[in-house]
Amino acid sequence: MLLKTVALSQIGGYLKNNRWCKIYYDHTIELDDEDDDWVEKQTKNVDYNKIKEKYAKEMEQDEQDDEDEYETEKAPMTLPQLSVRLGIIIYGELILFPILIQIFSNLFESMDMQKVFATKDIFVLCIFTAFIWTIPLFYMYYNHKYTKKIIACCMLGEIIRILVYLPTFMKYYNSHEYSIRVFVFFILIDFIRLLILFVFAIHVLKSEQEYAPSPRN
Repeated sequence: MLLKTVALSQIGGYLKNNRWCKIYYDHTIELDDEDDDWVEKQTKNVDYNKIKEKYAKEMEQDEQDDEDEYETEKAPMTLPQLSVRLGIIIYGELILFPILIQIFSNLFESMDMQKVFATKDIFVLCIFTAFIWTIPLFYMYYNHKYTKKIIACCMLGEIIRILVYLPTFMKYYNSHEYSIRVFVFFILIDFIRLLILFVFAIHVLKSEQEYAPSPRN
């Protein structure tokens, strides 16, 4: 419900502020033919050119304001701003995924229903991710020039972590204590967790940021 509310709020704000979603109307009044004399009397001394110029200026100003607002919305985020998002991702995953495993623990039970496969493993993997990704978090916050290199190293570290954990994973698989379903769900959860991190990391690697100059001695 919280995620749905946030998503609807974001969409509503976008529709409210986007210049292509606004509707303009001219207060048109429809009258019958018998009311033509009344209309002629009411509009006899009206200067339509002044009204037209007034509305043209207002529309031009509104369009200019909308364009300025649109350009402001599209301004790229700075590295310190991106560091806040990275912190939310890594520490959010550290809390969210172990809780999900606990909630859906029946999906990870052994065949004899005496063990739960992923409870400890996913928590250790999330701890490892939070540990290594905290380093680029500080580099991004201080707008350091080595930020992209550190992020690339963290992505490589995650790949190495998968290779190191693979023998342990195969040991669980060869023990025949768990069904195939358990391993499929575990791989899916870990894949989603890494996908979120890697998509964000690639976004940072592709961004063109101006880094803070190094202090001189």
